[in-house]
Amino acid sequence: MTWVLQQQPIKTSRRVAMYVKSLYRWACNEDIALIDRNPISSFRMPKPPQEDEEIIVIPRKEVSIVLIALEGRGRRPSSNWSAYSEFMLQTAMRTGEVRALRWDDIKENKILVHSNYTLTHGLKASTKTNKKRWVPLNNRCQDILSGVSKVSEYIFPYNRYAYQSYFYDRMKELHVAGLTEHRYRPYDLRHTAISRWIEAQIPVAQVAAWAGNSSEVIWKHYCNVTQEYEMPIL
Repeated sequence: MTWVLQQQPIKTSRRVAMYVKSLYRWACNEDIALIDRNPISSFRMPKPPQEDEEIIVIPRKEVSIVLIALEGRGRRPSSNWSAYSEFMLQTAMRTGEVRALRWDDIKENKILVHSNYTLTHGLKASTKTNKKRWVPLNNRCQDILSGVSKVSEYIFPYNRYAYQSYFYDRMKELHVAGLTEHRYRPYDLRHTAISRWIEAQIPVAQVAAWAGNSSEVIWKHYCNVTQEYEMPIL
């Protein structure tokens, strides 16, 4: 694993390492039992090198195109990726936070974000920042939830690897066809939500509380990418 993580490019080597960890975890599962024990069970992935992530906001005119593509018309995906994605868009939650949501986390018109379903370690009983937070559920969120079948304790009991792959393929198709400005990533849904909240003049402190970030992070990464302000008449 150490050798894998030393390869270039860094993002690819980390992705391969995560796949290897998942493969070993699957192989030693008692229902599979291809190997007796996981030889890398104690290996902990080092933190990735810190770098400023490019903030991409999906234009309003392209949001519906993205969601329609994720519906997979003609493909009939087994999971409702469009609902999963739009819930991210409406709440600015991280991908793993949405995957970890349970039905009993909902209290009236808000939901408690307190855990995270990671690609490397599965379910973790904490968020990325180790802080719980309540996120309001707007009318669109409640519409999405009303259309989701309660087949599990989890609201979206889907495979995160499958989601990443499906999202990548659909966005690549849209970009190649010239229908979108960028080949969007799942995290761009979160970027878009935070930026839209700022454009709606929601105080930065409140945006940070809903998004699970600090106000400093919101100021640094998002306040300079919003595009739809109007000059006020004084």
